[in-house]
Amino acid sequence: MTQSLREMKVAKTKELIKETLLDLIEEKGFEAISVRDITLKAGLNRGTFYLHYRDKYDLMEKSQNEILEELQNRLMYIKPRELNEFYSNDMVYPPILNVFHYLKDNQRFIKILISTKGDPAFPKKMKQYIKEAIYEKIINMIEEEYMIDLPHEYTTAFISSAFFGLMEQWLDKDEPISSEEMGIMHMKLLKFMKQFVSQIVK
Repeated sequence: MTQSLREMKVAKTKELIKETLLDLIEEKGFEAISVRDITLKAGLNRGTFYLHYRDKYDLMEKSQNEILEELQNRLMYIKPRELNEFYSNDMVYPPILNVFHYLKDNQRFIKILISTKGDPAFPKKMKQYIKEAIYEKIINMIEEEYMIDLPHEYTTAFISSAFFGLMEQWLDKDEPISSEEMGIMHMKLLKFMKQFVSQIVK
C-alpha cells in the first residue's frame, strides 16, 4: 500500500528525531540529554516531538523496540536443522546472511546504544530478543542430538551471549567486514562449537 504524504512526513520526522537522539548520545550521553536538546538540534518545536513521544525515555524505548522487533522477525526465518544442513555443506545460510545485513544497516544505532554513553539495559534486552527468536530452538536441537545434561537456561544463555558477543565485536569496528564475511565467520564458529561439543560428550 502506498504511503500518504502525511504518513511519509511523519516517518521522516520520526527518523530525524531518532538520528538527532543518536547524535546527542554520542556528544554527551543519554542521561544528559533533554527533550529541549533534541528539538533544538533537530530544528523542531516541542509540540511536534510530543505528538510522537511522551519524553526522551519513550523515544528511546520505541526506537529500541522498532530495531529489535524487526531483528526478531528476521531471526524467526532461521530453521536450526536447515541451518545445520547448509553449514554441514560449507554453505552460508541465506536467512542468517539476511540478519547480518540488517545488523550492519543499523550499525550506528546498535553501536551507540551498547556503548557506555547509551542505555545500560539495552544489551540484556537485545540478548533476550535473540534468545527468544532463535537460540531456544538451536539449544533444543543440540540437547536432543547430544543429550547434554545441563540446565536449559544456562545453555541458552551461553549460546545467545556468544552470538551477541560476535555481533558486538563486529559492529564496534569503524569499518566492519562485510555481511557476507560475517556469514562465513558464523558458519565456521558454529561448526567449531559443534565439533567441540561432540568431543566433550564422547
